[in-house]
Amino acid sequence: MRVSNPKILVLEDHPLTRQMLLLTLQGLGYSNVHAVESGESALQLLNLEKHFDVLICDILMPGIDGLTFLREACAIGNIEALIISSDIAADLRLAIQQLARLSGYQVLGNLDKPFSKEALEKLLLQYRPCCAPLQHIAANTPASALDIQRALADGEFVPFYQPKLNLQTLSVVGIEVLARWQHPQHGLLGPALFLPAVQQVGALHEFTVSIAGQALHFLREQDLVGQLSLAINLEAEQLGCPGLPEVIQQLLQEAQVPASSLMLEITETGLLHAPITSIENLVRLRLMGCGVSIDDFGAGFSSLQRVCEMPCTELKLDASFTRGLAHNPRIRASVDSVLRLAANLGIQLVAEGIESADQFNILNLLNCPIGQGFLFSRPLSGPDFIRWLQQHNSQQAAKAG
Repeated sequence: MRVSNPKILVLEDHPLTRQMLLLTLQGLGYSNVHAVESGESALQLLNLEKHFDVLICDILMPGIDGLTFLREACAIGNIEALIISSDIAADLRLAIQQLARLSGYQVLGNLDKPFSKEALEKLLLQYRPCCAPLQHIAANTPASALDIQRALADGEFVPFYQPKLNLQTLSVVGIEVLARWQHPQHGLLGPALFLPAVQQVGALHEFTVSIAGQALHFLREQDLVGQLSLAINLEAEQLGCPGLPEVIQQLLQEAQVPASSLMLEITETGLLHAPITSIENLVRLRLMGCGVSIDDFGAGFSSLQRVCEMPCTELKLDASFTRGLAHNPRIRASVDSVLRLAANLGIQLVAEGIESADQFNILNLLNCPIGQGFLFSRPLSGPDFIRWLQQHNSQQAAKAG
């Protein structure tokens, strides 16, 4: 879905290319467009305007080049999304994209030179506005210990569900549980806006038990036990708790859900310095029948070592690999190698962050078994997930018929 008339800045030193970009954008119906020929002019304009939704930026320019502009722009204004328009080598473009992401830009991709109208439109359609009001709330009204305890007591922390699909058949095989805060004043808040506060006030255990308990009962109440697996995220600090396996066992018994239906996801970075108690807990959870998943696989610094050491049954490929599949041959080769490694080790691999048909098609060609992402569904509340699941299953049955 196209965002209505985003504010676009074109930074391009070649006059003909700059004019062609302007005309093409106008032809696509984008009227709020500013175009400048140099980094100096772009900085002056940003000082005046303060905000742009999308930047289309050349890299190689005299004076203030594209790299310098991207760095300095962060200090004087707000540019949400970036399209790189440059004929530099592919590996350099990808490195610049990574720098931009680390600087806070939403990277939409690369626009080749000469460009096509279709390619430009496809990139612009990927733009999604950030949630500035929620960021403002989080920065200026941090949650206190009393806020967190009240929210726990009142049941304001609720599970949302994102489906995991078999990429070959498109059947739904599992759901990942993602916490949300149904705040009485600020509405629905994502975990980045409250999880640090939960950890800081020492309420992580109570918070996790609440979310996991609700999700397990949801699985039982909706008669999905045995049909879908349930993935719950654990923070690294929770792995070292001596009573963790017993807590999980009690939650499973109360919800009457077998351990084989539960997948526990732990971030790879959290496993880098896992103490002995953490490894023992993972072993005990596996002995109970739970699955163990290494989340954000490939984002840390000792991936292969941890795969060999940890009793994991699943790897979740970090979304940065999925984003680069269509544009970076090295990433595609790396994903192919990881898929082969997982298959040889008897470990299931899940691709996170699938947002486009191109990514889905490439993963299919590489025989990736499981995936999740906005292409299929965003995280949904319990009732919305059930409606989505019923509609999805009906569509798949109609296709099969």
